Amino acid sequence: MNYSVKSFLCAGLGGVAMALASSVAPAQEAEPIKIGFATALSGWLAAYDQEPHQAAILKIEEINKAGGLLGRKIEYQVTDTKTDLTLTANVAASLIDWGANMLVVPPDFDYGAPAAFMAQNANLIAISTGASDPKMGVQGVGSNVFSAHSAGQAAGIVMAEYAHDKMNAKTAFMLEDVSLEAHKSSCAGFVAGWENKGGELVGRDSFRMEDTSIAAQITRIKGLASEPDIIFLCSGLPQGASAVRQVRAAGIDTPILAEAGMSGDYWLGGVPNLKDFYVPTLMSISDDPRPEVNKFIEAYKARWGALPTTEFSILGYCTIEQWAAAVEQAQSVETEVVLAVMNQFEDQPTTCGPTSYSDQIHIQVSRPQLIARVENGSFRSVEIFRNQFVPDLKLLLRSSN
Repeated sequence: MNYSVKSFLCAGLGGVAMALASSVAPAQEAEPIKIGFATALSGWLAAYDQEPHQAAILKIEEINKAGGLLGRKIEYQVTDTKTDLTLTANVAASLIDWGANMLVVPPDFDYGAPAAFMAQNANLIAISTGASDPKMGVQGVGSNVFSAHSAGQAAGIVMAEYAHDKMNAKTAFMLEDVSLEAHKSSCAGFVAGWENKGGELVGRDSFRMEDTSIAAQITRIKGLASEPDIIFLCSGLPQGASAVRQVRAAGIDTPILAEAGMSGDYWLGGVPNLKDFYVPTLMSISDDPRPEVNKFIEAYKARWGALPTTEFSILGYCTIEQWAAAVEQAQSVETEVVLAVMNQFEDQPTTCGPTSYSDQIHIQVSRPQLIARVENGSFRSVEIFRNQFVPDLKLLLRSSN
């Protein structure tokens, strides 16, 4: 073969290769971005996971309608974890095999960690829609794992500071549900925040999820030398509602401040005429003061045919919102690049409020929270409150307790 023919063939082959490359590149760019949902759609955790999941789907649909993420549509796959610890890891593994670019995992450390571990091992980012235990992050699972929620410690601190600064409370009794790590975190935060304010903890007691009666604990509260200014309850549903009902039935009218797990109107019918009950929450479904939150609520209603029943719903929306913002800033879905962006979030605007992370803390520790109070059978907004005392890593990991 002479040189001119060889050059012609090489040039021709090169042109074909370039043509093929140019035809393949748009196809690759058009490939959908995949989000896998390991979601508790049944079992007791579904009360906390169903609506955030629907809100996440709403945000994905909004992104797709607006042209996609990085010009690519988002595709998603959902598998029910059934609130089953033994099933959750397998669910995550199947979503990873499907080709997920990131995973959304259940809103609790105990029940979400198995899925998050699978994502970490596969070098994918995992975001829990509502875990309030900081171990859903760098130190507990791994550097790729985040929670969209505020740390339980932050909720406890918010309520301690609110009780002291706004309710002029000086003494408190703490009632702790020790069934889940999230509740322990809230109580740890309350103790730290209360001590920081100079408040006096006149007593503390505990119970478990399976306890149908807290009569002994109530007897000890009534036996105090003087009535405390407040009771702080760190528990969730349904056991927290049972505890509140028993406390009020015993004639104890002391204001009760609780953690975010007690928000939502749907349980209030079980405690008729409840008064002086406060929670830190993400939003108010009926009277939130923030326009962006009301816009979300209306969009949720339009998409799903009903208003959300739990304030946790918004966390699913913000889970997708914050990851999409990081992807846009990174101009990539590659884990290392997106992770670097998220680790530098400092009051990043989201519908849930300003969102911040660092390379060591992957949960919110000072996001403003809405204080809500029960009035006439429903929660009503009081004010937006941001904690001044910010928990450090030692408190977040409860290494001093």
